[in-house]
Amino acid sequence: MIKRRNFIKASTSLGAGALLANPWQPIWAYSQSQALAKFVAPMRDVTAGGVQIAASDRAGLNGAQHYSLSLEQFSDQLHPSLPNPTRLWGYRPSNVSSGSAKHLGGIIVANRGTAVQITVTNALPPTHIIPVDRTLTGAEVGQPENRATIHLHGGLVPWVSDGGPHTWFDPNGRYGASAGLGGASYKVINSALLPGQAEYYYPNLQGARMLWYHDHAIGITRINVYAGLATAYVITDAYEASLTAAYNLPGPLDLRTKYLVFQDKIFVDSAAAMALKDPTWFAKMPNSRQGDLWYPHVYEPARWKLGAGGLPLPPVSCIPEFFGDTILVNGTVAPFLDVEPRQYRFRMLNACNARFLNPRLVYAQGPTGVAATEASPNAAGPAFIQIGTEGGFLPAPAMVNGPKQPLLLVAPGERADLIVDFRAVPAGSMLILYSDAPAPFPKGSALNDYYPGNPKTPTSTPGFTSATRTLLQIRVKPLTGLADPAITLPVTAMQNPLDGPFLVIQVPGVPNALPTAIPVRRLTLNEAFDTYGRLIQMLGTDTPPVPPVGNAAPAFGRAYDALATEVVNRGSTEVWEIVNTTADTHPMHFHLVNVQVLSRQAFALKAYAGGVPNYQGPLMAPDLNELGWKETVRMNPGEVTRVIMRFDLPGVLPFSVPPSPRTNGNEYVWHCHILEHEEHDMMRPLIVN
Repeated sequence: MIKRRNFIKASTSLGAGALLANPWQPIWAYSQSQALAKFVAPMRDVTAGGVQIAASDRAGLNGAQHYSLSLEQFSDQLHPSLPNPTRLWGYRPSNVSSGSAKHLGGIIVANRGTAVQITVTNALPPTHIIPVDRTLTGAEVGQPENRATIHLHGGLVPWVSDGGPHTWFDPNGRYGASAGLGGASYKVINSALLPGQAEYYYPNLQGARMLWYHDHAIGITRINVYAGLATAYVITDAYEASLTAAYNLPGPLDLRTKYLVFQDKIFVDSAAAMALKDPTWFAKMPNSRQGDLWYPHVYEPARWKLGAGGLPLPPVSCIPEFFGDTILVNGTVAPFLDVEPRQYRFRMLNACNARFLNPRLVYAQGPTGVAATEASPNAAGPAFIQIGTEGGFLPAPAMVNGPKQPLLLVAPGERADLIVDFRAVPAGSMLILYSDAPAPFPKGSALNDYYPGNPKTPTSTPGFTSATRTLLQIRVKPLTGLADPAITLPVTAMQNPLDGPFLVIQVPGVPNALPTAIPVRRLTLNEAFDTYGRLIQMLGTDTPPVPPVGNAAPAFGRAYDALATEVVNRGSTEVWEIVNTTADTHPMHFHLVNVQVLSRQAFALKAYAGGVPNYQGPLMAPDLNELGWKETVRMNPGEVTRVIMRFDLPGVLPFSVPPSPRTNGNEYVWHCHILEHEEHDMMRPLIVN
């Protein structure tokens, strides 16, 4: 039975421990941030040097480009009015001096076919800057709070460099089970590693695309990434260069290429304000200060549904999803971006924990460019031409956000590569990059939608944060210098030939039937309640486990550490039919492999009892901007999503890859990229033999 979220007051049927949780806090109090004026700080521009790009420091194995990274705590001024720089965790590359690290710094730009090798030193302090829930798997009492690992999201890498949840390492020489004693799995790459270090090797055998790397340590992924352990990784190649030469496509570091990394955060307010908003915060985090990051640390029955009975809630408790009250772009709160009447390439990454985005351009009004845009959009600005996703270039450009065109939707973990044309926008114009995607998606709650006039978010006032609909202000300046030649992309066959042939031929607007002679594996997305009565998301097969997990009936969900069920052979091809029995759209991310979306199909959700779903309609084709390769796929409630994938491992490597000491195979995972779902417990092993 589906377990839907409930945003009303808890009923008297809840356990006594639940009723005592956070009784002082009004239901809208997830908005902790002080009011910050919007559009007063420029966006940090990667191509103009505003975000730090890592530099190679020497040669690595077999001609690889070697990098050195340190995981550190540092402070960064994310808005001019914040009284203190915000304390963050992040990556400091060796070309950046100690004390000069910036949020989202350490971007790596790699060439296809030239491997990258990274030595990572964990220099994080022993106490986390976010409260740690010790009831989650992997975060139990005794486990260090400064554990970390690095996952190259979208990378085709050996499992020893995949940064799986159990490959964590801390500054004192402790390692997770999959890393082996003394970090043995890392030492097959670098036998000279010191305690507190890990080694990663990325072959970069994929075509041009925007990836990102972020933390993946079990039990604390959601708070490590939120604290700042995330940044971009860009692969370029000869095919992308040919598009630049033939079609004037801006290259990866062209000044007309703008990287937009979106995050939603909440900032700690003054001590006096926090006494009203969250009087327990400084007791739990005595070293915190105004301007630091705030994250929900109690489970509010007034906000989240709680199962009857269960154990008393822990003093620090995970939540089903995090939705911040303040949007950052490239690490700056509500910034502005200056452009000229030219064509630009926008490369977007949704790095939010749980918030979906549907960004589009609208014209601003009023002298500050915010009037009448905060509650609802104004006249539409330029549409987008999407040329790529996280899997590289699309087979053909896809039009979005124009008249009678679909809105661009970017789920957590997804990327969108876009062409935006400002040539017809008059100089002096101001536009807003606007998003009003429901949170959680697709049904949403007004509690998570911060804009002036919303009675559920009274902290939002015109021109200031809290605000989540106005992502970025764009100011169109007069043209300087010569105009650029027009970008003229191929209308078909734009896919990157260096990535090899597709597994199936996709016809725009036409769903693919199941290929013959390809094994089909049916899997499920599930909701239940954990032993504390908290809402939990899980992956499973279409057969209930024995013994069952959770108290949903029937319970298909399996815990992450349960016996692996997705065990495949190297080089094999499978179709996965993934049945979403929950109320949410889940962005499902596959480590190691890229997939193609074959179709979606509605089914009778309430009647589903395992086995073949009771389908309620015909096959539906993937969206035009979902064609080609993907590695993060949106899976909607009440639908079966079918994807096809081949389980190839990286080719010849300059070291031998041992089996995982934990699973005795090449150990990867697949999971929801809503980070609170992944952590609790929507992740399962993917073992390649």
